[in-house]
Amino acid sequence: MFAPGHITGFFAVHKSKDILKTGSIGAGITVNRGVNLNIEEGRGNIYYNKKKVDICSVNKVLKYYENFGFDKNNYDIIFTSDFPLGSGLGMSGGCALTLSKKLNEMLDLKINYVEIAHISEVECGTGLGDVIGQYVKGFIIRKSPGFPINVEKYTIDEDYYIILEIFGKKETNKIITNDKWIEKINEFGRRYLNELLKNPTLENFVNLSYKFAVNTGLINGNILELCNDLKFTVGASQSMLGNTLFCISKKDTLNDAISILKNPIVFKINY
Repeated sequence: MFAPGHITGFFAVHKSKDILKTGSIGAGITVNRGVNLNIEEGRGNIYYNKKKVDICSVNKVLKYYENFGFDKNNYDIIFTSDFPLGSGLGMSGGCALTLSKKLNEMLDLKINYVEIAHISEVECGTGLGDVIGQYVKGFIIRKSPGFPINVEKYTIDEDYYIILEIFGKKETNKIITNDKWIEKINEFGRRYLNELLKNPTLENFVNLSYKFAVNTGLINGNILELCNDLKFTVGASQSMLGNTLFCISKKDTLNDAISILKNPIVFKINY
């Protein structure tokens, strides 16, 4: 079971008494590597890249499916990924989504596994829109928060590459629960969503993402310098919310872009 990594370019927070309508609007892209899930007989442990972990969104999903007879103590939940948790690439959402889908199938249920994963992320404060982006896949504009899903998905005809460099972790819940941060995020997130809907291209997406990162003050200083160095590409910005640089490049600038970075990883868009 696989969920792609999700890069959020910019977003705005929406909170509601109805948790299914709590989430975010904004824009993002998925890449063709992410997180894989295997469930094996075991003792109730959760592993992420061979390390025993405690992932809030995963625990929430497990608790939900216990109501339908799943005994987590008889299994080990094993995630493997190209990305660390907390790097702004949607891995907590991807873990919740793959697990919810797998348990839905194992127990032969017909419930909406995407909603369960989204609720788990929202309750944990680890994400607001990643699950929806990872479920729909591609280059996506989320026009309404939560459910029912209301997105525009765009097919990209040209050949683009996504380059990532991960610099460390950032705690999402420290941002999306802070009113001062939310005020800035919502001001610029809503403005740039409207601008992207008028011109929904990858070039506009990454340029608006850069403006969002700078104007909100969320951008890391090191990433800001690298974004300026990568201006010869389609564009570069910071994945929200994490200390991860992403760059969109065409083939003719790919090698030069890679040479600027210390630990670049190259991907394609996942559809």
